[in-house]
Parts: sequence; structure tokens; C-alpha cells
Amino acid sequence: MLEEAGITTVCVFIRAFRHQAELLKPPRSLITRHILGRTIGAPGDAERQRQVVRTALGLLDTARSPGTIEEFNEPFRSISD
Repeated sequence: MLEEAGITTVCVFIRAFRHQAELLKPPRSLITRHILGRTIGAPGDAERQRQVVRTALGLLDTARSPGTIEEFNEPFRSISD
């Protein structure tokens, strides 16, 4: 519905929900190796959160077909790592 209105979207899922991304087929999806509740990174880990958001936004330029799924391969890290 958003895409039909001209609003481009990117969805971010944790790897445990990749099957949902494949089933739902959003236009663009980024899959992270993070844990439930920490999809873009740990609280306070602004650097990692920026990396995930920048990667997700990059899909706006690089995704060439509907239903594109990309992996963010950096592992989850807690702020103390």
C-alpha cells in the first residue's frame, strides 16, 4: 500500500524471521544476524545501528527486483563487546 502511494520501503528482519520475509515478499528486505528485540543493534550501539540503517537504505539504490532480500552479515554485539 505504501509503495503504491509512491513511498519506497525497506523492511529489516532478524534471521529467525527470514522465512516471514520470503513469505510476505516486501519489496526490499534486509536480514540481520541480531537477536529478537535488537533488530538494528543493541541499545546504545549507535555505530552498529547506523551501519544497519545505512545498509537498509542502500537497498533503495541496489535492489533491482521486487522481493529483494539482502543479508547484513555482521554478528550481533552487545555494547560491552
